[in-house]
Amino acid sequence: MSSNQFSPAPGAAASESNPMPGTTASEPSPIREAIAQAIDEHKVILFMKGTPEAPACGFSARTVATLQELDVPFAAVDVLADPRIRQELSAISNWPTIPQLFANGELIGGCDIVIEMYESGELTQALL
Repeated sequence: MSSNQFSPAPGAAASESNPMPGTTASEPSPIREAIAQAIDEHKVILFMKGTPEAPACGFSARTVATLQELDVPFAAVDVLADPRIRQELSAISNWPTIPQLFANGELIGGCDIVIEMYESGELTQALL
């Protein structure tokens, strides 16, 4: 999955008082809407640092390797492409760390949970 759909508008800049220019706290952000849509559209989606081919952190690399070991097709979004992706993702999931694995529209968890579920055999069932 390309992270291009999460690209900021030209000239847009975030600030602490208004993290999404052109929106207020009561308005949904375009990035948040794109994240929610991506979660809905993909059976399995991983929000990670880097890409599956070039993970940018060990936790993301281990999560990708686990999914690949199970031969599970998944979409991936590089949260490093735009810092607002990580901010908005955490607002949706109430999970502060990256990576975040979603299956069937639900948060599975981060690297540690994915590994634990893999080792116990629960991950395969959760991804069905």
